[in-house]
Amino acid sequence: MDEHIQADELKSWDNEAQALDDNVRHLVAISAMASANRTSSIATVAQRRLDQLAQTSEKAYFIQQTREVILKMSCLMGTPKSINALTSLMSLVGPNSDLAQELAKVPALRSQANYNYDQMRARGQDLFDGIYGRHAVTVEGKLRGLYPDLAEVVMVDCYGRLLGETRYLDGRDTELCAIGSLVPQDVPSQLKSHCLGAARMGATEEMVQAALRLAKLICTKRP
Repeated sequence: MDEHIQADELKSWDNEAQALDDNVRHLVAISAMASANRTSSIATVAQRRLDQLAQTSEKAYFIQQTREVILKMSCLMGTPKSINALTSLMSLVGPNSDLAQELAKVPALRSQANYNYDQMRARGQDLFDGIYGRHAVTVEGKLRGLYPDLAEVVMVDCYGRLLGETRYLDGRDTELCAIGSLVPQDVPSQLKSHCLGAARMGATEEMVQAALRLAKLICTKRP
């Protein structure tokens, strides 16, 4: 069962993650909460950020960023958690509200019309190489050795079609959110890889450590 978020908890998140800008801080927090299955509190965290934004266009942009990060993290935490997280988030958007009308203007990012297998594979390979650096060939080889289909799905669908879409969330911020998503899962090898990947994508050490601290705070059970 999820816990009610107290004001002092939110304040501690701000203090521990000052190296992240306001949107990214909330996105990392939501990534960690979704992965930790604290999905009922995602609406609370998102509403807090919406209350800080003045313009409907700004609110819509943040909601779209959040939808994107939850979708992207589905390849790390699983589709059921992403569905639950999106359900919590979209409960904030009234069906006939100005915010809903603004979101309706957002074009589909992954439709059949903009999907080409070879292009998706190339985009995925570029991102994969950027994240894993000189270790990319070795990591891809290990995946292919486990199951060739796994390597192909990871490259085309996870890195190409999901993580490689950057119109609302670039590679650096996607990797910072990946840190948030991986901390609750107790997968140290993958977490280390994406901490290094975030740095390779342009995150400072302060940003990486802020994302780690924030995710760990969210995973800490209060008495």
